[in-house]
Amino acid sequence: MDLVPTALVLGARLRAERHAQGLTQAQLAERAHVSRAFVIDLEQGRRAGAELARVLAVVRALGLVLAIGEDRRKTFDEALDDLLDGTP
Repeated sequence: MDLVPTALVLGARLRAERHAQGLTQAQLAERAHVSRAFVIDLEQGRRAGAELARVLAVVRALGLVLAIGEDRRKTFDEALDDLLDGTP
C-alpha cells in the first residue's frame, strides 16, 4: 500500500490510476458524480481542503480504497540511535 503524505501525492496517484484504466478526466468525473474541474484540481494537488466525501467518490470510482494506519516509520533520531547501537 502506498503512503500518501500530501495532496499532491494523492493527486498523482489518482491520475496514474485513471490513466491505467484508460479514463478521461470527464469520464472519471461522471463516474464519481463530481465536476471535471474538481478532478483536475484534485489531480494537481489543489484540493487539499476538498470535501472528503467528494474525494472518496473519486477514489471509489477508480476502484480504490483510502486507508488510514499508524505511521510506524522511525524518526531520524530513532534511526540514528539504532544505527549507533547496532540494532536493526
